Order: sequence, then C-alpha cells, then structure tokens
Amino acid sequence: MNILSFLKPKKQKRLVSVNDFNSSLGRHYRFATESLVTLRDTGVEEEDELKIDYFFYSDSPEKAQKLEKEIKKMDFIVNSEPAPHDKNLIVISGTTPSIKMMHESLSKWVTEMSELAFKHDCSFDSWKIVN
Repeated sequence: MNILSFLKPKKQKRLVSVNDFNSSLGRHYRFATESLVTLRDTGVEEEDELKIDYFFYSDSPEKAQKLEKEIKKMDFIVNSEPAPHDKNLIVISGTTPSIKMMHESLSKWVTEMSELAFKHDCSFDSWKIVN
C-alpha cells in the first residue's frame, strides 16, 4: 500500500481504449461493405467517385484542434463545434474530396480515419457516402 499515492498526478483516462478502437474499426469495415453493396444495387460502379461526410467526437478542445489540423492537411472540409447532445464533447465533421467507390479505397479510408482518431484520442463515430 502506498500511503502517498494521492500525491501522484493521475493519468488522464483515454476517451477511446484499444478495445473501443478495434470494435469501432470492425463496425466501420462492415458498414463499408454494406454501403458498397447498396451502391452497386443503385448503379454506382467501382470507378465512380463520391464524397463522404464524416463525424468524430472529442472530449477536449486541444485534441479536437489537433485532429482538425491533421484533417485539413488531407484537403478535407472540416468543422468543429460543441456536440448538441452533450456540451462536454466536441464534434469534428466535414466532407472528403471524391473517393472511388471500390472496396480497397473505402477500406483504406476507413482505416486511415480510424487510426487518425485513435492517434488523437478521438472517436471516429460515423460517416455516410453522399453525391
């Protein structure tokens, strides 16, 4: 027992754990596959390019700013604002440039966004393909 342990600074708890990251990545991969099947049913082919709206959450303005800065380097449209449902969270959202609707390119994008979110301890919440 360490009697003076209360004097040590507490480690800040991560918003996104490794388990959360892995679970989220699997969910995004499944959604990508489902989205591509739906697109094929509506006549969108692999060589067609569409934009993607994306949404992240952060629990700190500093993390949100760092993530936003990284996203801007990728030439994505990006905005951040307090989450409407929880003022303790910040929504980072925007739109990608057009991306080919191929399994490989969409999976690569999902991986990059998930890893970027985890790197900045933000949650890669959701995305949708738009015209």
